Amino acid sequence: MSNIIFFVIFLAMTSPLFAGAQKDASPVAAPITAPVAAPMRGSVVYLEGDVEIDGKEAEIGMVLGEKTLVRTGPASSCEIVFAGKNAVRVSQNAVATLDFSKAIVAIDLEKGGVTGVLRKLATVAGDDSFRVRTEGAVAGVRGTSLCVWADSTSTYICACNGSVHTEDSKGNQEFTLEASHHLAKLYAKNGDSISVEAAGMLHHTDESVESLASRIGENIDWSVPD
Repeated sequence: MSNIIFFVIFLAMTSPLFAGAQKDASPVAAPITAPVAAPMRGSVVYLEGDVEIDGKEAEIGMVLGEKTLVRTGPASSCEIVFAGKNAVRVSQNAVATLDFSKAIVAIDLEKGGVTGVLRKLATVAGDDSFRVRTEGAVAGVRGTSLCVWADSTSTYICACNGSVHTEDSKGNQEFTLEASHHLAKLYAKNGDSISVEAAGMLHHTDESVESLASRIGENIDWSVPD
């Protein structure tokens, strides 16, 4: 009799039903997924004159997409705040594409000017956190105040208050501009060659930079580099 009982128990333990019950009883840990950071977005905080964003008339409070095309007309401007403590002004007669899709925020400036007061950029190891690219040059920063103007033949870059890394569009003629009160370079195209020279204070004023800083509750201390 004991042999029969043992055989019945053995069959029960080795049956698919028993194996399935044992498998179901074991807790299975859910896969752990890292939280996905919300994409950065900019919003319009000030407008003047004729401004289009992605082909539509701009409005205060408009939220920009990951990649946004901004066009301004004569005597017009648009001010954009992102990540709480960064402000960018797109000045008159400008065409600029703002790209928030990557850790390095980038502006492709076809023409016109942009001014930035940047206080809270993402940290990118060994690299700039914000770049402005034109046909003739690139300006990169990790947090500072700067001004960039461009047309078909030249690019003006000013480190208004802080440090700006500059180079021509071929990756040559690199400089680090550091100043408490405006230090600028002018990159000029002449055929296939690009020249660079020191430049004075053009296209902007202390007051225009201070006005932009006020959009994010900041003051510019012109006595020390940011």
